[in-house]
Amino acid sequence: MTPEQLAIDLGDPVLRRVFSALALGATTSSEILSLSGLSAPQAAPAIGRLVRSGLLAQGRGSLALDEGSLAAAAETAARRVADEAAADQPDPQLRGHIRGGVLVNVPEQDADARRAVLGHIAAATFAADDDYDERTVTDRLQPWCEGGVLDAVSLRRALVDDGLLARESGRYRLAAPVGSAG
Repeated sequence: MTPEQLAIDLGDPVLRRVFSALALGATTSSEILSLSGLSAPQAAPAIGRLVRSGLLAQGRGSLALDEGSLAAAAETAARRVADEAAADQPDPQLRGHIRGGVLVNVPEQDADARRAVLGHIAAATFAADDDYDERTVTDRLQPWCEGGVLDAVSLRRALVDDGLLARESGRYRLAAPVGSAG
């Protein structure tokens, strides 16, 4: 069973109710009917489809979710997510923090990781020898924030608080070399 097939199967409300009944401990057709509230003509095709998909194991008079099939689908999905994250963000220090050019997580506990993530944003957004007014800084940071965890003003404040942007008389500039924008 693939993760896609699992999603397709569970997208069907009748299959989902049968699956839920089994997840809640039903082991017979009558228990599935009782827990799901479905009629036999509704549940029987769904049970057959789940057996054929490999999600449901059928024994002598009993039914059970195939835990191995579920685990394999989850493992496949997790591997794909990790591969996509690596393709999207080749730098392991930034992976899980910047996705598709958007800041999706700010490391709070690991100061080195936080500095690497914020340093990447600063270096990719601002030129070393230029200075910027507050509006320009906020506007340049906005793309990092579209659907992310911080708004541009909070990101600007984090860059200043972490010493990556210097602020003086309402003007901002990179405080120190922060590495490549890679």
